[in-house]
Amino acid sequence: MPSSKICIIGAGAAGLVTAKHAIKDGHEVELFEQTDSVGGTWVYSEKTGCHSSMYKIMKTNLPKEAMLFQDEPFREDLPSFMSHEDVLEYLVDYSKNFPIQFNTTVTDVRRDGEKWKVTTSTNSNQPASHFYDAVFVCNGHFFEPLNPYENSEFEGEMIHSHDYRRAEHFEGKTVVIVGAGPSGIDITLQVALTAFEFPFLDSSLIQLKHNDLMVSPLYQHLCHVDYPDSLFFIGLPLGTITFPLFEVQAKYALSLISGTGKLPPDTSKIQNFEARRLQGLQNPGAFHILVEEQWDYMKELAEMGGFEKWSYMETIRKLYCYIMSERKKNVIGYKMVNFEMNEDETDFRVVGI
Repeated sequence: MPSSKICIIGAGAAGLVTAKHAIKDGHEVELFEQTDSVGGTWVYSEKTGCHSSMYKIMKTNLPKEAMLFQDEPFREDLPSFMSHEDVLEYLVDYSKNFPIQFNTTVTDVRRDGEKWKVTTSTNSNQPASHFYDAVFVCNGHFFEPLNPYENSEFEGEMIHSHDYRRAEHFEGKTVVIVGAGPSGIDITLQVALTAFEFPFLDSSLIQLKHNDLMVSPLYQHLCHVDYPDSLFFIGLPLGTITFPLFEVQAKYALSLISGTGKLPPDTSKIQNFEARRLQGLQNPGAFHILVEEQWDYMKELAEMGGFEKWSYMETIRKLYCYIMSERKKNVIGYKMVNFEMNEDETDFRVVGI
């Protein structure tokens, strides 16, 4: 298999798992991260208006048993619902020895002949241009908060969950939480869509549609329809198990680069993917929201990529469905339990607080 030179933008979970599998496949990898650390949105900061959407005492919305990368379990001593510090530690350990260029901002990505020209800048150096066979955009979708009420007549304080950090700030105040998504529920106890943003991409490459909630034109929420084997967007789907989904997306994209994966032989299926999906949606802003569709989505990518579906994924599906059901019944207590897998990891049981 010939080696390709690959650019990965962003050292959050999506970028890191992409880097791991690209290196494993023998590709030359350069990973650019605009901050000084890995982890992306899992890096907590007291500052607002920055990359992080973490708040001080946040626990994960999914248990560690459903958040892991394949062959990389979380520490056994951790509770099922972890702190953001625990997740960050996991990502730091996962990324050891990766070729990451920190404090490096990607300012421009454009097609140049048969290659991708990527321009970067640092605080100390002049902008530099690099050429790659493929580009993976892994800069996340938790940075640009979407506030549907920003032009309202409300005169009080209004913040997005992206900028929430501590409950103490609201002591003695009357607070209304808008939204019952994971962030809205979590913040109520102790709204929340985010718009996509890719300021570094050549404007002719993509369009942001439906209040910037849909990235177009893509096939399978992942591959650019005009460059399906060299320009990829990892981690766009919402309402998913994130880390395992990132890994399946990365493996499928890399299979297209190596030639072992398949695209539909009928190119119209690639070009018309978005139109077909939009026909079945009442709200086009939910284009990238998968929820129950995520399981068939990952199965299809694995089949097209020619790699074996992770057998543990069925256990993750069972656990995910259980968590979603418990959250509806017990918003306060559903994160207070721990889980344990049976010996062959085909099922789980609740083992208490």
